[in-house]
Amino acid sequence: MKSVRNMFKIGVGPSSSHTMGPVYATKRFMKDYPDMDLAHVILYGSLAKTGKGHGTDRAVLETLSPISADIEFHSEEIQSEHPNTMDLIAYRGEQELGRMRVFSIGGGEIRIQGETVSADQDIYAEQNFSQIAEICKSRNIRLSDYVFEHEDAEFRTYLSQVWQTMSAAIREGLTHTGLLPGGLGVERKAQYLYNQ
Repeated sequence: MKSVRNMFKIGVGPSSSHTMGPVYATKRFMKDYPDMDLAHVILYGSLAKTGKGHGTDRAVLETLSPISADIEFHSEEIQSEHPNTMDLIAYRGEQELGRMRVFSIGGGEIRIQGETVSADQDIYAEQNFSQIAEICKSRNIRLSDYVFEHEDAEFRTYLSQVWQTMSAAIREGLTHTGLLPGGLGVERKAQYLYNQ
């Protein structure tokens, strides 16, 4: 089994596939083309159809800043391996430096067309929670003890960052009213539901 880090990721919301994945893709793109002064980003499929509401364009533009960029929402169907597809094209002046096609495959994970996918290293030998629970029972240890035995030395710090981020999101949800960003006219409901 993979690291618990794969389940708890900190990134730009509200959607792991519509904002977090595209941000990771954009950061990788910037690393590959550090000399670009203009980026053209084309969103396809689900990213094009719901990207405005999910803030895909905002997240990508903020990541690219201060580089000039434009976003194109290509809503017509294309032949693609994945419904969350984006093309990033780098320019310096009038010259195209290169391009990258990226699939935002969910959970903040991305796959770049033409690159070999490297599997994350297994941290746990067990294949499911039942097997882990049996080990914990047999050794009379807590689940958290088992996890800390297998994760790296910085894992406690990482969990603290995740908790602080989650707590801040909860506080924001409970203290703000009005419409959610994105232009879809969706009302914030956390405070109302909590008060009920």
